[in-house]
Amino acid sequence: MSYTKKVAFNTVAQFVGKAVGIAVALVTTAVLFRYLGVEGVGKYTTSFAFVAFVSVFADFGLGWTMLRELSIAKDQSKVFKNIFAFRFLIALVFHLLAIAVIWFFNYPIDVKLAVGVLSVAWFFQTLNSTVVSVFIQNYRLDITVTTEIVGKILVLGAVYGVSQMNLGLPYIMGAYFAGNMVNLGVNLLYARRYVDVGFAYDKQYWKYAMKQAFPIGLTLVFGYVYWKIDSLMLSLMKGMTDVGIYGTPYKLIEVLQTFPALFLGTTFPLVTKYIVDNDARKESAFQKEFDFLILAAVPMVVITFVLAAPIISFIAGSRGAEFTSVSTVSLFGSAMTAVSTLRILILSVGISFISILYNFTIVSLGKQKQMIWPTISLAIFNIILNLILIPRISYVGSALATLATEIALSITVYFIVKKNMHLPIKLDNLARIIAAGVIIGIIAQMLMYFQVDFIVIAIISLLVYAMLVLLFKAVPIELLKQILKKS
Repeated sequence: MSYTKKVAFNTVAQFVGKAVGIAVALVTTAVLFRYLGVEGVGKYTTSFAFVAFVSVFADFGLGWTMLRELSIAKDQSKVFKNIFAFRFLIALVFHLLAIAVIWFFNYPIDVKLAVGVLSVAWFFQTLNSTVVSVFIQNYRLDITVTTEIVGKILVLGAVYGVSQMNLGLPYIMGAYFAGNMVNLGVNLLYARRYVDVGFAYDKQYWKYAMKQAFPIGLTLVFGYVYWKIDSLMLSLMKGMTDVGIYGTPYKLIEVLQTFPALFLGTTFPLVTKYIVDNDARKESAFQKEFDFLILAAVPMVVITFVLAAPIISFIAGSRGAEFTSVSTVSLFGSAMTAVSTLRILILSVGISFISILYNFTIVSLGKQKQMIWPTISLAIFNIILNLILIPRISYVGSALATLATEIALSITVYFIVKKNMHLPIKLDNLARIIAAGVIIGIIAQMLMYFQVDFIVIAIISLLVYAMLVLLFKAVPIELLKQILKKS
């Protein structure tokens, strides 16, 4: 099967599954918003931010190392069992540490209890992400997508039940515990088709794996700092209402954030092989990744930016007015709400589509060490911006700091890739894609003026965008033919 066909199969499997997963996640978010309110969302966001910070140490690059090693190793079972055992041990230590350390923070009691439950849930998620690497390597993302959907539906059902019984935030986290545990169990059963599932201790291999993982892990830790530390800083410097206003758009964009990493995860094994073997097809594969991500990012950014207010209002339901009007900050005489924050953050998400592409390429090149100091510098840059901006403009400052850091990151990773390998990018299609995005933005704004339902606006905008992309020939015809061509 050709590169394009392999990627197409996995991408279609992901898109179908992700469409269902996104729908379930959005319904879950709606239930959470309507149950918790702005302050409750602040507590929810703080709990997740705290556990996620600890979890990044529990991973410390071993997930990426697993994926890379599986793509080049002859004995995949040896790779899996050793890294799985190593990750199990590290995850256990750090998540137990999270449960203990949270009690030293001046957070509400329900936040502390929520962190305890969520730490156990995230322990299962950390192990599950290790197993998923096996399916990525064997181009069977249909399996992991299916189990993910089952887990999300289970979470949705549990969250809805908790909200109806008004049990509180810690029980909400119990829903994630159940979903993650089911995900891990099912994926382990399917993984046995491809590798021997179990634990192994090869001292020399553990040292090798840690050496490979360390630069990635360090990058992930500081990467977390410039992408997630703002929520923790807000919780400590301001309060739960400010975190809730900031966490509202964050919860929405988390769904969109997963797209580039999931898509690139399907291409990663082959692109890595092309780069390691210095295969001439590496340039073509990279160009296709770039074009596809730009094609997806533009309408996502434009539609979300224009429709920010009705999107938040719709998801929050009866509490829509609360989520779109609560504000603790004013700029130039205007109240800055969750809507304002979403419009800033969606720009950073669009830019991240490109930075993630170059990050994946750096890992494929095996040049992770070159990201250590730039990532540390970016993390410090982000913290300084937050320390300056949060006391003055709270969550708006955090959003602007995130955008500025994402721009700096994109520039940094571009030059690192350019330094190590010649991967020219043709920008022939970029202007056409942006032109299509500007047009649908104008159309969406006009339809908003005439008070057309926002879902109808989104559908019309996407249809017009698809037609314009074809009309402007922004999608290479040969790529479409390759995808449609029979193997």
